[in-house]
Amino acid sequence: MNFFQRIIHSRLFIIWGITLVAIVIGLAITLVLISQSKQTKIRDAPPKLPDAANPTDILPPLQEVNIFLLNPTSLEITPVQVDLQLYLEPTERLKQIVSALVQETLPNYRNPIPRGTLLNEAYIDSQKTAYLDFSHHLTDGHIGGTTAELLTVTAILKTVFDAFPNEIIHVQILIDGEEKETLAGHLDLSQPLRF
Repeated sequence: MNFFQRIIHSRLFIIWGITLVAIVIGLAITLVLISQSKQTKIRDAPPKLPDAANPTDILPPLQEVNIFLLNPTSLEITPVQVDLQLYLEPTERLKQIVSALVQETLPNYRNPIPRGTLLNEAYIDSQKTAYLDFSHHLTDGHIGGTTAELLTVTAILKTVFDAFPNEIIHVQILIDGEEKETLAGHLDLSQPLRF
């Protein structure tokens, strides 16, 4: 056997040959995939969605609503009118009004709701009880004391009952989805409240 025949029959030559064939096949497949990807047409952008998926989701004109804030001069919870675009559905309206109470601090008033508090969720059951689920800031950020706790709860209750005189009879205050006995150790919040 001459030198070239030995090389051809050697195992090393077979392994190199198989490797070379595999590389060539891999490159060919890659080139085919690349050429096909360049031919893919980009679709036009989807049509623009309407501003409101449902006409009932369109907010009505501004309406005056009372939220109850602390008048620092008289130290009383006082109604303050704000303009809101309210949904017709009671639960959505409740969320909007209570969220406005939590967020508003108008000039010459103080908000008895601790800063940073958020309304996580709100709903009204068939017994006309409103459940207001606030973030933990309502308890964690509360300054404490019977008077401060009473002012906070009064602001919430007056705001809700003023806006929903016939739709809501009781209000249950929740913190991060759970019933709490008190906000800061004084008023009993374990049961739904009413005026």
